[in-house]
Amino acid sequence: MQKLRILWVDDEIQHLKPFILFLQDKGYDVKTVSNGSDAVAMTLAEKFDLILLDEMMPGMDGLSTLREIKKINPSLPIIMVTKSEEEGLMEDAIASQIADYLIKPVNPNQIILSIKKIFESDKIRKNKIGEEYAKFSANLNRQLSSVPDWEEWCKLYSNICRWDLEIDKINDPNLVQMHFLEKLNVNKEFSHFIENNYRNWLNSDDRPKLSFDLISEYVAPQLEESNQLYFIVLDCMRLDQYYAILPFIEEFFDVDTELYSSILPTATPYSRNSIFSGMLPIDIAENYPQYWSESSDMDNSRNRNEHQLLDAHLKDIGVTLDKSKYIKIFDVSEGNYVLRRVDSWKNEKLVILVYNFLDLLAHHRSSDQILKETIPDEQALRAFTKHWFQHSTLFQTLQKLRKLNATVVITTDHGSIRVNRASQVVGDKDTTTTVRYKQGRNLTINNKQAFFMKDPKEFGLPKRGIVDNYAFAKDDYFFVYPNSFHRYMKQYTGTFQHGGISMEEMILPIAVCKPKK
Repeated sequence: MQKLRILWVDDEIQHLKPFILFLQDKGYDVKTVSNGSDAVAMTLAEKFDLILLDEMMPGMDGLSTLREIKKINPSLPIIMVTKSEEEGLMEDAIASQIADYLIKPVNPNQIILSIKKIFESDKIRKNKIGEEYAKFSANLNRQLSSVPDWEEWCKLYSNICRWDLEIDKINDPNLVQMHFLEKLNVNKEFSHFIENNYRNWLNSDDRPKLSFDLISEYVAPQLEESNQLYFIVLDCMRLDQYYAILPFIEEFFDVDTELYSSILPTATPYSRNSIFSGMLPIDIAENYPQYWSESSDMDNSRNRNEHQLLDAHLKDIGVTLDKSKYIKIFDVSEGNYVLRRVDSWKNEKLVILVYNFLDLLAHHRSSDQILKETIPDEQALRAFTKHWFQHSTLFQTLQKLRKLNATVVITTDHGSIRVNRASQVVGDKDTTTTVRYKQGRNLTINNKQAFFMKDPKEFGLPKRGIVDNYAFAKDDYFFVYPNSFHRYMKQYTGTFQHGGISMEEMILPIAVCKPKK
């Protein structure tokens, strides 16, 4: 390995011989100069990995030397050595991008630690994180073997998402792959958990909060407590995406986050309608047939009447409002409209905002080569979500709502999962074209890769005919028909999809946000 080359600049360099010998004995290649002018000249003439720079020197002082060296090589790490602890001096030095500073008198170990902090911090951090992850992995397997209940699944998945964000901070492909395999294994167990429990949830009070509980459990109570409430639904937001934007929300709000489960299918026509109506899809179809299209090609039309469903739901649970405002935001112009108008809505008791950006992002990425390149994996999806949110009209709107002292409830209708494995499905010509779930007659699936619902009514789902069934892809599988199998396998592998059974699609955040004073 090539030695690290250090230039030490000090007007009393002759007195530092023991330090220099110590560094050389540790394997560093050290050169010395006694003034700033020579340091600048040496930086022009040779390549150094690090400079140790005395702050107080006659002639060109340390800060002046620092600025000149940065003009030559802005990325060159510099450790400032000073006798002064004055705050202004350090602010000037830090503004000039020093890597570290040491207060005289220094000892050799301080220098070594400072060098390690600069050049080996990533390695040290990786080793530390690797050790912590090994403990997390072992504990994860113990939790899985103990057959976790819903609350334990929430904690388990929340920890997985926080590890997603921690691993994003370091460049360690081995840890990324290990984490991917862990999630694959955990999702397999989660699919078994849903298969064994979901039907019972629909007929029991001892169950998780589900999509149809959100208005009665979180929105209605806040309507009683708050002068004004904004209910914001971010379509297709995973828990890890939520955690990526949460720090920015917490700058302006005190946030209380809980987790709930989406109903099946984890798709907008079902899950979001369930949120606003307070009903299962079968009940919507029976009680409001005018709002429920039975055509397999009319999924989008099923969400055109969410406001009417919400008004009926609020009335049914005894919440009386003169009116509520409901707006869907599909693009920047609609986001800007909300931002401009939010001040004029201060007398509105309830405002509902549905932002479709993340759902549109997932769908367009499947067919857009630029988005595929920009968002190749889950880490990039989190980074993209964070970047979007920081610069979005939504974030600006939230900042205005804090000033207006409005309470905000933020949630999503479902998440998405990056699918990697194709599962063959056979159905008739009227079977839905969806990728993660199928509705149709005479469905034939692989039971290890998908969950088959023989009697949809038992699962709160409407049927189009006597022999109509549903199937849900588990883990990271997606459905492909036998004809053109390889073509569609290639098209959809690596895309973000929803509608099936996975932690990413089903375990979701709902946050009550109170403005910070």
